[in-house]
Amino acid sequence: MRWSVVLCLVACAGRAPAPAAAYKPPVSCAAPEYHALDFWLGEWEVTADGKVDGHNIISPILGGCAVREAWTDVDGHKGESLFFYDRSLARWKQVWVTTEGTWKEKTQIDAPEPGALRFQGLVPRMRGGVVLDRTTLSRLPDGRVRQRIEVSRDDGATWEAWEGLYARAAPACDGAPRDLDFWVGEWDLVVRARTAPDRDEWDVAHGTNRIARVLGGCSIEESFTADGPGKPWAGKSLSIWVPADKRWRQTWVDDGGDYLTFAGGMDGKDMVLVGEPKVVGGKTRQMRMVFTDITPATLLWRWEGTTDGGKSWTPMLVIEYRRRG
Repeated sequence: MRWSVVLCLVACAGRAPAPAAAYKPPVSCAAPEYHALDFWLGEWEVTADGKVDGHNIISPILGGCAVREAWTDVDGHKGESLFFYDRSLARWKQVWVTTEGTWKEKTQIDAPEPGALRFQGLVPRMRGGVVLDRTTLSRLPDGRVRQRIEVSRDDGATWEAWEGLYARAAPACDGAPRDLDFWVGEWDLVVRARTAPDRDEWDVAHGTNRIARVLGGCSIEESFTADGPGKPWAGKSLSIWVPADKRWRQTWVDDGGDYLTFAGGMDGKDMVLVGEPKVVGGKTRQMRMVFTDITPATLLWRWEGTTDGGKSWTPMLVIEYRRRG
């Protein structure tokens, strides 16, 4: 993402195309049906009957093709689920296993209300026979999630129920500002790269970005991919608030071997993170990223360079963000 990389990406776009790769069947987990559980993603404190019952972490894995649930109750017992979308059935499935060796397999069925998800399956009993087990996840208007787990021993005639309310867990890093919360989520991107510093000509590509709070909410993790300009590329960053500096610091690495560091914070309504000055070709160059035009559903990100000590900045890469879902 440094200046030279941007120029190289643009220059490479004009070269003769590489030989066509061998055909591979199209596989993608970007379709809307793979985001049915997005409302449940995050770190949660779960209460039942007004008391804390446990904590749950719901995370996308395998490039968004599956969702992992990691549950710990107040007594330290653990359980994990793998949720995945079965294309042949056009339904989600769940496999649940605990540290006690119990397990469940459920398949998505029609939910009782719009926006809810329900999973149901037959679960073997330790003393023989099976019980009907179902889970319903419902989004609440205040951002919480209700989970209702029901068991029937008489083929659905009567049900025993447990109900938990999910509230997002407070970040472990007390005192850290929430300046980057606007960035958290899943985004579709339009990537525009300037063909040269002195030209108002741009090449266009597309990509995705997944931004998540990690490490107990102490860091912001970015997972970026794009199909160009030039050739596909990908990168990751970690951003963390440093109390001693009273500013954010970010480290970026990508599949081109780049390692970049930035520091900064809010400048009015914009988030500005500035890189370290570097001498290239006898000139001191410096890059910065600017998050601007921020709304709940969109934002604009600019990658800008200066050779005059910051008196003027030239946008080299501009990315339009649009939130998924």
